[in-house]
Amino acid sequence: MAQRAAVSAETRGRILKATRRLLARSGRADLGLEAIARASGVSRVTIYNHFGSRSGLLEALYDYLATTGNVRRGKEALAQENLDLTIGGFISALVGFWSSDAIAIRRLHAMATLDAEIGKGLAVREMRRKRAATQIVRRFASRSYRWTDRLIADAVSVLASFETYDALASAGHGRDEIVAVLSHLVREILLRRPAFPNRRSSR
Repeated sequence: MAQRAAVSAETRGRILKATRRLLARSGRADLGLEAIARASGVSRVTIYNHFGSRSGLLEALYDYLATTGNVRRGKEALAQENLDLTIGGFISALVGFWSSDAIAIRRLHAMATLDAEIGKGLAVREMRRKRAATQIVRRFASRSYRWTDRLIADAVSVLASFETYDALASAGHGRDEIVAVLSHLVREILLRRPAFPNRRSSR
């Protein structure tokens, strides 16, 4: 039984690694199941047995990339009592994940916009970041805000998104610079009183 489980885990890992290599190739990657099966040295049936569908495989790949990118450090940061340690650890973990395989993650996000099933699976995973942002806001946001916690959490989530990281990295900014500026912006959003009233309060 243990040997069978080990073989199954090895096969699953080989499929995920092969899919990652295909995504990271320059030019247009062929991510049909036949191409993935050839690259993995397995059959299409084996892929279905492990992942259920192509979208299931790509969802598992996203989780695999998150694990290898050590995104769990972000969860550890949420346990910190200090605001700066929480924000810095949270942003650093996400940027570390995004930068660990930006090409593959960029292509997964692009595929999610074109395929509803892939998009649904990715949205579930994106919600983890939004829940973390909500937790940070509830713990640390200044109560002097006239904006809702939801709006502030959504703004923090956008700053901590792959799209924000990718835009800054594509503009030539380094990983440490990006972590520093995003951490600063999140901190300012959490602690600063708005310089102007919102529309509701001005009525």
